[in-house]
Amino acid sequence: MLQIEPTDFCNLTCPMCHPQQGFRPNLHGDLLKGYMDMDLYRKIIDGIARSSATFDHLIFQWLGDPSLHPELFDMLGYALDHVGDRFEYFRIDTNAILLTPDRVDQLIEAYVRHPLKPVLMVFSLDAITRETYRKVKGRDYFDVVMDNVHGFLEKRGKIDVPWVNLNAEFQFVLQQANHHEARQFVDYWDDRCSQDRNGVGYNDIMVKRLAVGTGGEKQHEADRLYSETIERFDLTPYDKDHIHLKLWMERYWEEHDDPVASETDLDLGETGTASPSLVN
Repeated sequence: MLQIEPTDFCNLTCPMCHPQQGFRPNLHGDLLKGYMDMDLYRKIIDGIARSSATFDHLIFQWLGDPSLHPELFDMLGYALDHVGDRFEYFRIDTNAILLTPDRVDQLIEAYVRHPLKPVLMVFSLDAITRETYRKVKGRDYFDVVMDNVHGFLEKRGKIDVPWVNLNAEFQFVLQQANHHEARQFVDYWDDRCSQDRNGVGYNDIMVKRLAVGTGGEKQHEADRLYSETIERFDLTPYDKDHIHLKLWMERYWEEHDDPVASETDLDLGETGTASPSLVN
């Protein structure tokens, strides 16, 4: 897996996200927050094209929200055009605040040039009501986000290719402020995606455990809450046609001797600096 960070800026202040608390001016050592230059990005992609390197997937995200980069979907398109055969799929994680209809059009324009290559849009939602959204996200963009995600689904449903590989994941990081909405979240997005015909992208509903640092008592508390909530709402993974319910049961902080890095994953920050990372 390769992660490329278009930007380390974010437009939310989620309490669970320590790096984005307090509007810190820098997240990577002494480097100020910024945006990856397109010339640098092209050099990275061109370097992969010249090499024999292959990866499972490419993620356009790390500590910030990639949709803040004005050329995000140009980045996706360039990768699809030049190194599409080096990755099994491409992934963009976003809070969807800036996923306006025009941006969705840009996304679809990039995707349809190579419609057989899967592109996964991961929507970091974590709530199904405005009140809970404000608590979990630190700001109130609930209506904007819901409108944008629904707009994405509507436009995706109109893509004129035999089988659409522009896929979606609706992510719910379970925590103290939102655990009571877990079943409601699953049912809502299951019902919405059931309205789409099979063949218009697959849809993952991900109920994900909260990762707190690399463990400790707070992690044990988060794990207990996760297990109790899964049991209370009788949430069981399923796979029905184009809709999948997934539970994030892995605890990577327990599986690695080195809690900082694994061997096979690489992050490239907006300056092109490489850092190893845990698998997402």
